[in-house]
Amino acid sequence: MIPKKNQCNLSFNLCSARRRSLAGHRSSRGFTLVETMIMLALIGFLTAVVFVSMTGIFSYRAKAAARMLVSDLVLARKTAETTQVKSGVIFYPAQECYVVYTSTFTNPLIDPVNRKPMIRDFTTGEYHNVNIVSAAFPAGTEYIEFDPLGRNATGGKAVLQYNSDSYSVWVEDNTGRVYWTKP
Repeated sequence: MIPKKNQCNLSFNLCSARRRSLAGHRSSRGFTLVETMIMLALIGFLTAVVFVSMTGIFSYRAKAAARMLVSDLVLARKTAETTQVKSGVIFYPAQECYVVYTSTFTNPLIDPVNRKPMIRDFTTGEYHNVNIVSAAFPAGTEYIEFDPLGRNATGGKAVLQYNSDSYSVWVEDNTGRVYWTKP
């Protein structure tokens, strides 16, 4: 028979061994409350970040359209200077488009990037639902034209809008300087 003192040590050693063997199988017991709370907080944070970035995903459209219009106006001016032929941009607000032309309205300039006529349509594609609110140039025209020196007789502005974002694209008279502003 084992003395009582050794019996306690033996039971203690058995309990220690059992605790050690259970510690190796901890993963089969599931997650603790703290681990679950940390995961929920992380998922909540990531969801909030994605939601905030998704709400502004289309707000760039009006600004991008205004920048494209500025680039197209500058290209029309530079084309007039280099080819010595009048060039410009005519707006069709009712159809939500504009055409960059050279010599006449019916002769669209060819886009140097994609080699297609420069007819900018805001009813489809990347700029879908950008509205041409107005194209106000003197003498009641909806076009701006540059002479062979790159000048225009009159200035004016076009206003582009997407939802609540709107941008004005200005052309200064005589100098042909083109820039955009946010009203």
